[in-house]
Amino acid sequence: MRRVVLLLFLALFSLPLCAQQSVAEIAAQAKAARALPANAPTRDQVLTLFDLLQLRRNMVTMLDSMKKMAQEGAEQNFRQRIPDATPKQLELMYKMIDDVFSEMHVDEFVDVTVSIYQNHLTKLDIDEIIRFYSSPVGQKLLREQPQMMQESMKAAAEIQQKRMESISQKVEQRMREFIEASQDKSASPK
Repeated sequence: MRRVVLLLFLALFSLPLCAQQSVAEIAAQAKAARALPANAPTRDQVLTLFDLLQLRRNMVTMLDSMKKMAQEGAEQNFRQRIPDATPKQLELMYKMIDDVFSEMHVDEFVDVTVSIYQNHLTKLDIDEIIRFYSSPVGQKLLREQPQMMQESMKAAAEIQQKRMESISQKVEQRMREFIEASQDKSASPK
């Protein structure tokens, strides 16, 4: 009994020391993570690139799309649970989604992304990327990229659909084989 009390006392006494050490370690790790390489681009350089790439606008569009998908998914889930939902109930559900997304600020995403770019790219890298996207070819790429992405996604979906048909046929065939094999085993004498 004395050993248990002594062990509990030691554990409780050492807990604050462990907590202080953990906090100190966490603070050191955070400081190290903020330390940028010597040749890292400045925040202004990265923001100039973001302006060229229209990153802020694209993030707003992405968040709007995420919100719309969340609303559709939530409504579908809500209607499955409450098939005869009233307009007021649906309005409250939509308000909840609005509240969640109102707490997401593009500036937070931009700030995080700036530091990521600063850790992975150099000043020279950013200057060259800015030079490219400022050129007529870079501007053409920016203009054409959304359409190219849309076409690529459509083509990929078509390829995936063809593969899914083949996979479904193979799964169906194997299921029949498993069923036949299990029926053969159960029909044979033991």
